[in-house]
Amino acid sequence: MSMQASDGFLDPSPSWPSVKIGTMIKLPWGNAELSLPLPGGWRVLGTFSPASIQPEVDAEALCRQALAQPVGARPLSGRPLQGRRVLLVVDDQSRPTPVAQFFRPVRDVLLQSGVDPRAIEILFALGVHRPMNRQEAEAKIGADSLAAHRWHNHDCFDRAQLIYLGATTRGTPVHLNRLLTQFDLILLLGLIEPHLLLGFSGGLKMILPGCGGEETIGRNHLRGMSSERFDYVGARVEDSPMRLDLEEGARLLQKEVFLVNAVLNHKGEVVRIFCGDPEQAFRAGSDFARRQSAVTVPEPADVVLTNSRPLDLDLRQGLKCLGNVLEAARPGGLMIGFLYCEKGMGDLPTPFLTMPYPLLRPLVRAIGPKRIAPFSRLVSKCEPIEQQFLDQFGLRMLQRNQLWCYSDRLDPRMSRKVGILRQFPSVERLLAAAERKIGTKATVAIFPFGGATYARRAD
Repeated sequence: MSMQASDGFLDPSPSWPSVKIGTMIKLPWGNAELSLPLPGGWRVLGTFSPASIQPEVDAEALCRQALAQPVGARPLSGRPLQGRRVLLVVDDQSRPTPVAQFFRPVRDVLLQSGVDPRAIEILFALGVHRPMNRQEAEAKIGADSLAAHRWHNHDCFDRAQLIYLGATTRGTPVHLNRLLTQFDLILLLGLIEPHLLLGFSGGLKMILPGCGGEETIGRNHLRGMSSERFDYVGARVEDSPMRLDLEEGARLLQKEVFLVNAVLNHKGEVVRIFCGDPEQAFRAGSDFARRQSAVTVPEPADVVLTNSRPLDLDLRQGLKCLGNVLEAARPGGLMIGFLYCEKGMGDLPTPFLTMPYPLLRPLVRAIGPKRIAPFSRLVSKCEPIEQQFLDQFGLRMLQRNQLWCYSDRLDPRMSRKVGILRQFPSVERLLAAAERKIGTKATVAIFPFGGATYARRAD
């Protein structure tokens, strides 16, 4: 039985059902549903969804409340900000953050504190993603808001945009967008959600890697890769080498930074906003997001079915639903991603060299986890460093589990480009192949909102 907790969360751990035979599963799929007729002998361990949090008020009101009571910092209202330049760093079109819903109260408090509107500029933290066009920028923050301010796309490949600030103690060279050094106050408008290497996204991640140079981004990402561990989803700050590294790198700016980060429910609605010190407010926000998005599985499943919702934009975002729930699958088990991919592959880079899935999976199994990193460096030495990270992470996942997928919006040749995924043209063929691979008796864990959920073990 689900229980209402004192902090308003519904217990996301289900009452695990007894054996179910021939279950028909329905997953959200665009504006419709995708029906999955499971093999008759498969036993469903549970359908695992994040806690059902509903917004108490709209995003604008939530933001005003959070701005009035920031964590670890003075409120912006009442500060003497006359004559100061303010840079608003905003996440890009690949993130589902509805910044337009809470942009106005942020701008209002700056104007009320004496900031000249002409001294407010916007920088989209693209990381390695493609530039945003005007239509996308207007959708992100609102057409009127965009028209009122000068705005920029970060370009990690343009060295003229970057300035070198030093290196972290872990050896990451810190090249950041030089605009960050030219403003008196920096506000970070983004999202806290499960992240494969950081535990949770958000916080100073918007500066590094969001506004970092290509090498800085790649080196920072590789901090989270080791033979012992590579998936940190849900981890606390102190357990994520990448998070500790990026926070150290961002501090090299020596600028005043103020956080405005939202947490969404699985419907994409803003349920809380955290404002204040970029480290303290982020930690408070990630604790909240952890309670909302974590689900407990009773045992590792033979088969995991995970849906990309709400990260349905493209393949780069959709793939996160596999990494998020890795702990739900037994090593060697089958993970199946249902990837809506509204805009296809998006800007996901692909390796120069690929190997057919039937050859790649046995190869990485034979290599073993300790030799994945040198193998990846060897085959991707001519790749950009960010691609080297993606290759290595994908190979580590493939070494642990079978990775299959279905999408009716991806090019049927996608798996030839990506390599680590076995792609199927229909649900029927996928499930028939899964039954042949796993057998007529198997346990199944189902994640309808895999993009907003992460799995942890009952122990």
